[in-house]
Amino acid sequence: MRNKEGYSDPTAGEAIREADQQPDKIGWYLQTIKDLADIVDLEIVGRVRIKDKKTRRVW
Repeated sequence: MRNKEGYSDPTAGEAIREADQQPDKIGWYLQTIKDLADIVDLEIVGRVRIKDKKTRRVW
């Protein structure tokens, strides 16, 4: 990531990457949904949207 003067700013870039990373519980939840669908012989065919009740962020 570069700052407005055009210089590299690795600290800001790392902070943005970390803030944007989905939490482990989201990944676990999505995998559980896929596994459950497979068990009952179904398939997820679209995007699954999940909203965190605390942060109100949609994944």
